[in-house]
Amino acid sequence: MKKVFITLIVCIAVGTGLTFGILGAVNRYLYKISQSSYLEINTYRTSNQAEIKSTDMISVPDNADLLQFAYNNKYYAYLEDGSIHIYTTEDKKEYDIVTEENPICYYYMLYDKNLIVYFIEDTYGSNTTLTIKSYEITTKKKTVFDDNDIYVSNFKRVKDITFSPLVNIFYVNIVTGNTNSIYRIDLFNSISRVKSGSIYDKIRMFQHNDRLYYEDTAGGVYSSYGGSVNSMFNYTDLELIGIDSKLASKDDYEKLYLLDTKTNDRVYVVAGGELIDTIMLSDTDVVASYNEYNDVYLIYPTYILNLTGKNPYKRVAKLSKYVSFEAIKGDTVYLRTSNNKIITTTLLKND
Repeated sequence: MKKVFITLIVCIAVGTGLTFGILGAVNRYLYKISQSSYLEINTYRTSNQAEIKSTDMISVPDNADLLQFAYNNKYYAYLEDGSIHIYTTEDKKEYDIVTEENPICYYYMLYDKNLIVYFIEDTYGSNTTLTIKSYEITTKKKTVFDDNDIYVSNFKRVKDITFSPLVNIFYVNIVTGNTNSIYRIDLFNSISRVKSGSIYDKIRMFQHNDRLYYEDTAGGVYSSYGGSVNSMFNYTDLELIGIDSKLASKDDYEKLYLLDTKTNDRVYVVAGGELIDTIMLSDTDVVASYNEYNDVYLIYPTYILNLTGKNPYKRVAKLSKYVSFEAIKGDTVYLRTSNNKIITTTLLKND
């Protein structure tokens, strides 16, 4: 009888342990699902290739460049054969084609309105004139900024632009020969070259005042007001992943987000020239970053983090291995499939 009793106690203990173990695993799984948004797409295999089926996809030509989406998700556009092709996202129909006598070499769709700023290239020999124009999507009105032509030698391409509608100033990063030049442009006043002679990977400017930060290929991040940001962190290599321009009050500073690329396991948050926070990352497999005005995102192979949200460790979107990240507008994430289609999913709230 004593042996039977002991056996019964052991069985109950083992059963209880298994039950709690299973419940714990289920609870962890449910928590994991709650920390990411499920991408509702069906997958199937034909000829050993994965495909993604969707009834609401955007098709992009193979030779399309600079795919961009409007702030209100009503339009999308791309550059093809020197013209900007604009479509409506709701019905995927062509809305307009922006063309000029000379080819358009670059355009930028503003983050807060349906306005496009674009550059027209006129090259003769080794000399190029870049003319700046704007196009308002809803009215189809063009505006030319004659007094702000950019004259460059050995022009290759416009690499990047950073814009502040609050102060009507933007900076443009232009590849010329084997180096870059950064120009400061006041649309209603003047243009000036502020940096040249190096290769600059990324430029970002504050929204509330005229201050530029730029990153070179050697992992250095600098301010237009002088000085290396790397000096704050024993000169470790940094990546400029974004700026958070939200101000709680007039005395607050815009925040600069920097990824330590030596370890890839931490993000430094700098405001007013001081380190105010360090976000430690458990996953170092960062694929890309994305930033427009306020939110700073880190893109991983299977999920996205919003570093400027209330919880920087919360997974605000789940990605499939069959798609790659394209852009974020509002709560909409745009993803590109392997067969060059664009699908969307929705961000989870993180406030």
